[in-house]
Amino acid sequence: MGSEGRPVTVAPAVSAIIIFLNEERFLAEAIESVQGQTFNDWELILVDDGSTDGSGAIAGRAADRCPRTRVVHHPDRANRGMSASRNLGASVARGELIAFLDGDDIWLPDKLERQVALHRANPMAAMIVAPLLRWRTWTGDPEAADLEDLMGVGRRKFGSHPHAGRLVPPPDLAVMMLSDDYLIPGGALIRRHVLTSVGGYEEAFRTMFEDAVAMMKIAVEHPVYVDDHVTYYYRMHPDSCTNTESDSSTIDRRRTAYLDFVEAYLNERGLMHPPLARALRNARRSTHHRRHRRHRLLGVARAVGRHTMPRRFRDALRRQWRIRTSPKLVP
Repeated sequence: MGSEGRPVTVAPAVSAIIIFLNEERFLAEAIESVQGQTFNDWELILVDDGSTDGSGAIAGRAADRCPRTRVVHHPDRANRGMSASRNLGASVARGELIAFLDGDDIWLPDKLERQVALHRANPMAAMIVAPLLRWRTWTGDPEAADLEDLMGVGRRKFGSHPHAGRLVPPPDLAVMMLSDDYLIPGGALIRRHVLTSVGGYEEAFRTMFEDAVAMMKIAVEHPVYVDDHVTYYYRMHPDSCTNTESDSSTIDRRRTAYLDFVEAYLNERGLMHPPLARALRNARRSTHHRRHRRHRLLGVARAVGRHTMPRRFRDALRRQWRIRTSPKLVP
């Protein structure tokens, strides 16, 4: 493991970990979103997953400018995938709490201040989770707002998680995650010792569902506090994981691997309680054919609306929809 940047002797409250692979377009903005937090007791660990573009140099300059920022690499600067990179960052983290950020995403300024306060108010919580905004307006196109939605609140464009504002006992959140992929949480602030106790991230999951696996391992045995404020913007662009692995067959393969892992994990740990078993069976019944039909029908409906509904009427409907369903964003 390689490391750059000066060490700081006093352990911080939070270890922020940015993993990146060839993110020279967006990495500086991700770093700035951490360094601009209103909560100031943090360290920043930049994990380079084998980048070959200019993002390594961007990370190095950030570490040179800020003594609380350092860069780490896999042996031989190899590309090991998202889970291995998260584990590498966690292995050198010194904070009691850990938060992950991908190199093309950003945090809002109050992310850490809010979630650290929630941890202190809920000492039994293994992690704080919150919705992510699938961010499209970063391009400057105002019409992209119509395509934005939240991840982690269920099958709705915006709104709140069913357990928002609550400390959820195990395995209730895990059951919900199995019942609906749209309820898999994100934007987490995790107690480091809990992440270590469940074995961290599973390195076989290099991309899709890598977060879901780790969240499941925690939620099945530990209480989780569910916040409903958005403090994480997940940037949607052609090279993002969501887009590069968006075809139905790839999603189905990744999802099957995720469910196979969950079943084996629950059985090995003696945690296959009836609610989890039922949710797992129901999850396996979901096929890409049903999802594909649903998305096709929605696409047809949108296309018909665009071609048959007057623009001013469409715009008025959009404005009303945004007013009624806008997410709660931390200023």
